[in-house]
Amino acid sequence: MEDRQTTHLTDTELCSLFDRLFPDGLASPDVMTEIAPEGWKRSPLLACFHPSVERVFEERLQMHRNSERLFSKFRQHRADIKSPPPEPTLDAVRRDYQPSPVNQQEEVTELVGMCLWDIFSDNHDVIAPDGRQADIGSFRGASAFLDDYLTRGQDCVRSDYMRFYMGTAFVARRADLTPVYVMIFRRLEAIGADWIYHFPELSVVDLTPLREQLNQSGVTYSVTESAVAELDAGERRAEVQRLRADLDDMNAQAREGALDRPTPATVRAYAKCMAATHAAGLRREQRR
Repeated sequence: MEDRQTTHLTDTELCSLFDRLFPDGLASPDVMTEIAPEGWKRSPLLACFHPSVERVFEERLQMHRNSERLFSKFRQHRADIKSPPPEPTLDAVRRDYQPSPVNQQEEVTELVGMCLWDIFSDNHDVIAPDGRQADIGSFRGASAFLDDYLTRGQDCVRSDYMRFYMGTAFVARRADLTPVYVMIFRRLEAIGADWIYHFPELSVVDLTPLREQLNQSGVTYSVTESAVAELDAGERRAEVQRLRADLDDMNAQAREGALDRPTPATVRAYAKCMAATHAAGLRREQRR
């Protein structure tokens, strides 16, 4: 098996890669020119951070219904799982709605960071110019890397590993994010990097074997305690298997449902960027 260092960029090299992509920062004037040429306050992307009350209501209602579908599956095996509260109402959302002031630097940085998570994480692969993988981590690890990168040199107690977690999952329907993705892919293409898309899937990791291994050191053996522990471990493994089966079913349904939905914005943006590169190459050939 190849050593990871020969197939993946180091943390230092990853930071250098991002410096090449964004030499003046994630919210620099050149980034703004690409994603919001008429200004941030006039950009449709502003809705990502300042949605209408109707949009907020739709999101809360959808989240409630998604949670109900998910927990209804778990309640088939766990009677102690309670039902979620009643569905939210538009009037209730209106009462809680509080408009917030616009902060261009902060909002653009957050949006570009979330879109970077969508491209570099979420099971996808970014291939560096030398063929190695630009792996910034998966899910929370990727979020922590992006936060660490943006807060270099600042007096931070610890990284905010949840800052970009799940990327644009909670704002993707508020605006068309294609311009931001295209901007990122153009920069990746300009330095000779590439991207491989993978369909996102939910999964579960069973840490029981690791926990058992850690507990073995210095533990006094007891037949009774050992039997109880083995029984508990068996129940946990059975529950993990049931959860994995449920998630496999949900992933299969998600794949089938995706066939009837529009192509993801990341894929559309990548195709648009590659088409532009191909067209530019044809024009150069014609001028020769």
